[in-house]
Amino acid sequence: MTQIDRSFVGEGIIYARKYQSQDPLIDIGNCDTFTLAYTVNRVTLPNYRGGGGNRNGRSPVTDVQATIGMYDITAENLARVTRSTLSAVLTTAIVDQPLVSGGVEGELIPFKYLPDLSKTVAVKGADDGVLDPGTDYLLTPHGIIVTGSGKITAAGIKASYTPLAQAAVQMLNGSEGEFELYIAGLNDAQSGEPFSLRPRRIKFGTIAQLPILGTEYLKLEAPAELLADPLVLSNDISKFCEMQIVDKVA
Repeated sequence: MTQIDRSFVGEGIIYARKYQSQDPLIDIGNCDTFTLAYTVNRVTLPNYRGGGGNRNGRSPVTDVQATIGMYDITAENLARVTRSTLSAVLTTAIVDQPLVSGGVEGELIPFKYLPDLSKTVAVKGADDGVLDPGTDYLLTPHGIIVTGSGKITAAGIKASYTPLAQAAVQMLNGSEGEFELYIAGLNDAQSGEPFSLRPRRIKFGTIAQLPILGTEYLKLEAPAELLADPLVLSNDISKFCEMQIVDKVA
C-alpha cells in the first residue's frame, strides 16, 4: 500500500451552548488555538518473582484539560473565563440620574452606563441649575470632565442620557459554567478538508490574568476541563470528546 500524506494544520470555528440545553450552538469568535492535554496516573505492580521489571501496570487518565485562545472579547467570552454574571443594560432614556462629584477641575464624573453620544445628553446641578457643555464641563464617552467654571460643586450633578447597548460583566460574581462545544474544523494541510471535534461537557476555568491595557491584541487564554458526560451510556462512545476526521486510503 502506498503511503499518502495525511499532515494536519487545523483551523476552524468553535460553537458553544450551555451543557444539557437545547440552546442554539453559537460561534464564540476568532480563536487561534484549541489544545487538549491528558494527565495519567501511572500505577505499577513490581515483579517480585525475580528478574526485576513490573508484573503489571496501568495508566488511568486523571485529567483531561483544554486551552482555548480567544481573540473576540465579547461579554459572553469574558464571563466564561472570569466566573462572571451578565446583565443587559436597557437602552431606554435615563432622566436626572444623581451622580457624586467633588467639584474639582479636571475631575471625571462617570455616568453609571456608557452613554450614547448620538442622542441628547443633558447635565445639571444638584439644585437643577443649568450647566453648559464646553463651559462648565466636557462631555466624553464615559461621562463628563469638570472645567474651571466653578458651577459643579461637591453637591453633585444630575445626568440625563440614553445608554448604549451594552452588557454589565460582574467579575468573580458567578461560578464556572459547563458547556457543550462543537468545533467545525478545516485541515489547511489537506486543502480545507473538513473535520469536527465535539467536547461533550466542558467546564471553563478562571484565567490567571486579564491584561486590559497593552499594545498587543488581547487574547483570552481560556483554561478548561473536559468532564465525563453521564448522558453517554454506550460503551463504544466517548464520554469526553469525539473527533470525526476524513480517513483516506491509497
